[in-house]
Formats: sequence, C-alpha cells, structure tokens
Amino acid sequence: MMRRYRPHLSHFVRDQNGAAAIEFAILALPLFMLIFGILELAAMFFVDTALDAALHKNSRLIRTGQAVEKATSLAGFKAAVCEDMVYLLNCESKLLVVANVVSNISTTAALMPADSDGNVTITERFNIGYGSDYILVQAFLPWSPVVPLYSLSSQKFVDGNYVLGAAVLFRNEPF
Repeated sequence: MMRRYRPHLSHFVRDQNGAAAIEFAILALPLFMLIFGILELAAMFFVDTALDAALHKNSRLIRTGQAVEKATSLAGFKAAVCEDMVYLLNCESKLLVVANVVSNISTTAALMPADSDGNVTITERFNIGYGSDYILVQAFLPWSPVVPLYSLSSQKFVDGNYVLGAAVLFRNEPF
C-alpha cells in the first residue's frame, strides 16, 4: 500500500517561497496611503499658498486706492486674483470674495464659508471703502481633492470640496 504524501504544518511554516510578495502586500496599502496623503497635502498647500499670495498682491491695489481709480468691480478683482494663481481651472467661477469695511477691528471675525451641513454661507460683497477705512478682504476657493481618500479639512462643502481660504486686513491709504 502506497502512502500519500501529506505535508505537515511545519513544512508550510518553513517554506519561504513567496514571502516577499506577502510582505509587500501587507505593507503596500499603508505605503501608498502615506504617499497619496503627502501628494494631497502638498497640492492643497501649494494652491492655498498661491491663493494667499494672489490675494495679498491684489489687495494692495485696494489699499493704495488704485482699485477706486480704475473702478475695479468684484469680477475684475476675482479675475486679477485668479490670473496671479497657478491654479487656473474655473478659478473665477469658483472663487468667492468678500470685501467689507470694518468699523471695529476688535469685533471683526472671519466668515465661516460653510455651515455644519456643508452648504455655502458666503454672500459675495465688494465694498472697498475710502481713504483711511479698515478693509477685510477674504477669499474662499473650493478645492477638489486630488486623492479623495482623506478628509483633511473640517470645512467641506456638500459636494466634497475642501474650503481653502485667505484673508487680508489692512487700512486704506488716504486718497
């Protein structure tokens, strides 16, 4: 009578064939999540920094009175901000800008762009005041995640976009 070969459990434990593939499979998911997370954060910070720089640059036109001289409108201001940003895809239609004269700096607060349900709460305004007025300019840009695996921001719109924002508070020069 012939005996069948039946491998014992110890044989499987000692077998090293395919160990690298199994180790890679175990480590691949955390590795790729880390890489995609880094890419998502880098892209988000890059666009947020570009928004902040563009808003500061173009707010200087308000501060120095050039926006009043040129009769700059909200659409013109948004176009100028978007022109200075690297992020160009539908920027003017997505960008939300609020410019207000501030009467009391100590009670000034930043706007919340979305409510707890993710609905947009921003009403765009462009009141750039006169000489020596304090002006608060805020810009909000919905940002679609590059890798939609993460929830990096507590402020999100209903459609899943993050809310990137920038603000500038300054006093107009006398003009």
